[in-house]
Amino acid sequence: MERLANFIVKNRWWIVGLWVVAGIAIVTLSPSLASVESNDESSFLPKGYESIEAINTAKKISPHSQDATDLIVFKNKSGKALSANDQQKIGDVVSALQMDRLSHVANVSTSLVLQISPNRKVQLATVTYSGDPNATATINAVAGVRSALGKALKGTDLAATTTGQESVSYDTQGTFDHALKIVSIGTILLVFVLPALVFGSPVAGILPVLAVGLVDVIASSLIADAAKLFDFKVSQQLGVIFTVVLFGIGTDYMLFLLFRYRERLQSGDHSKGAVEFALSRAGLAILSAALVVLSSFSALFFAKFGIFSSMAPGLVICVGVMMLAALTLVPALVAIIEKKVFWPSKAWQRGGTKATISKRIGGVVARRPATVVAVVVIALAALAFHALYYKSDFSSFSKPPADTQSAAGYNDLVAAFPAGETDPVQVFVTGNATLTQASLKPLEQKLSGTQGIAMVEPATITPNGKTAMMSAILKNDPYSNQSIASVKGPIRNAAHSVNIGGDHVYVGGTTSVFADIQAVSNRDLSVLLPVAGVFIFIILALLLRSLIAPIFLLVAVGFGYAATLGSSVLIFLQSGGFGHEAGLIFFIPTFMYIFVVAIGTDYNILTITRLREEVKRGLDPRKAADMTVEHSSATVASAGLILAATFGSLLLARISFLTQMGTAIAIGVALSAFVIAPFLIPSVSALLGYAIWWPGHKPAGKK
Repeated sequence: MERLANFIVKNRWWIVGLWVVAGIAIVTLSPSLASVESNDESSFLPKGYESIEAINTAKKISPHSQDATDLIVFKNKSGKALSANDQQKIGDVVSALQMDRLSHVANVSTSLVLQISPNRKVQLATVTYSGDPNATATINAVAGVRSALGKALKGTDLAATTTGQESVSYDTQGTFDHALKIVSIGTILLVFVLPALVFGSPVAGILPVLAVGLVDVIASSLIADAAKLFDFKVSQQLGVIFTVVLFGIGTDYMLFLLFRYRERLQSGDHSKGAVEFALSRAGLAILSAALVVLSSFSALFFAKFGIFSSMAPGLVICVGVMMLAALTLVPALVAIIEKKVFWPSKAWQRGGTKATISKRIGGVVARRPATVVAVVVIALAALAFHALYYKSDFSSFSKPPADTQSAAGYNDLVAAFPAGETDPVQVFVTGNATLTQASLKPLEQKLSGTQGIAMVEPATITPNGKTAMMSAILKNDPYSNQSIASVKGPIRNAAHSVNIGGDHVYVGGTTSVFADIQAVSNRDLSVLLPVAGVFIFIILALLLRSLIAPIFLLVAVGFGYAATLGSSVLIFLQSGGFGHEAGLIFFIPTFMYIFVVAIGTDYNILTITRLREEVKRGLDPRKAADMTVEHSSATVASAGLILAATFGSLLLARISFLTQMGTAIAIGVALSAFVIAPFLIPSVSALLGYAIWWPGHKPAGKK
């Protein structure tokens, strides 16, 4: 690290120039990140799951069965039941839309028998689009339909909204583009303002914005390159996380360097060697922290659910590029700017003898480590207790974004029709036997008497008699935990229990997709936890040359994770915060683990490496804990504040799962930065003494 620091400082101008040239070349030659994004949840499921087999069977029945469709939801503006004149006008509007030959619209139709609600307040029309459902041109065709509807209904007593697959995609596309802009602006402001306040210098605020901004552009282009090369999709809903991760950890790593640089200046060394010294010391923590984050994100490659596994390369690229920048570009810029990085503050000219909060905390930790450990453990345990009340939720993730036309249409739809009718379960039968209504009757009767099903519609049989489909209307909201439990349990069991000539029976539909997503998500969490733990243990063992310290750090991180999950449950499920959610979005625990463990460990690493450095200098364990808290807690607190605030900026998007994710990760980062790193780790280190470094470092004079 000392040789690297010397090389960076000597060649600082060349390094900055190389980064700029590389950035321009990569961005110019790469596709956009938007071109590899997808918002189709079923596309992320692996092959072999029943819901996917059902989708494939539907395609065999009719190549057009999976065509993009939408519903037009008509109602009277007064809220009254639709009159005969209203229904006649709706028929005329539908016919006009069909005659208009709108771009990418194949068919528009309605039925007074099948598409009018029991209370006669809502009538539906079906829009079938031509082209790939996930293609931008198909999704944007929604705008044409809505515009034509507005013109056709002008001056009438009718109102209409569109909802469904393409409308939700269209509104989601706009919502997430808007969310990305808001979060990006909020993140950049935080990254500028907070470092500027911490160091009393606008230059210290501009530096991370410029450096991480360059890395963000490069990383986004490289992610798009990787997606094209290896043929994978990135979830549009989670792509915004890349920006937050980059600016969050990037600013953290810069703070690690800048605090160590200022500390060196305060010791009286005002030469360029101060930058070299800062990088040689902080660089080890940056490298180690980045490797831990990389290993944690790499564990996502072992996931089966595509939303997780497809994010792995993107996150690895983000962290990898940021690590290189933190070890080369940032110190090169600091070596060029030198002491002006802290302008106009004069704090770098003052010595470090002034009494501070950090110094007082360090004294308490050194004198009463057992008391500190007891208080921290009790507090974390109290928060972790609430994790016992965790329950997952699919409804918030599957419903249209709030305050959009598709959400308004969806709300009108579910208010007018029984809950299950909005998205029926589809049961497919296929094989070599010739199917008839009589042969399918036992299956229909079995399903009709199954828990969770309100009614079963008669089967539709293909002309060759080899495949049939029947729709089952659920009693509850198709996206609720009750319906998911019914589908993956009694409904699938009932469907598979009827012998129809040995044919294959598949239960499909949105609820079935969610049942499989739930199963694969639970499987992934059980795999990712130990895989990430093993990766982190190996890196920490090599870094610290100890087997005890890594185990202790992993236990501390696990404790922090449990407390974070418990805090999230307390906020979202028990206290009624944010509208009293039905549960935490199903993938929150997995991403919470990955992010809290990976990024939160940064602060633990900074603390433990400083502890090791102080012990190697010859200080006894308690004095080493004292000095570590005094010199590193300000760095950890500042970095933690910025990172927690960065993830907290996700709340600005006003999207349910981003709100949950941002809140949960911000809590996890705050617990790590303000509780575990400055209190728990140095206190336990003081209690364990030299044993924590076994079998590596031994104090002078001991064998």
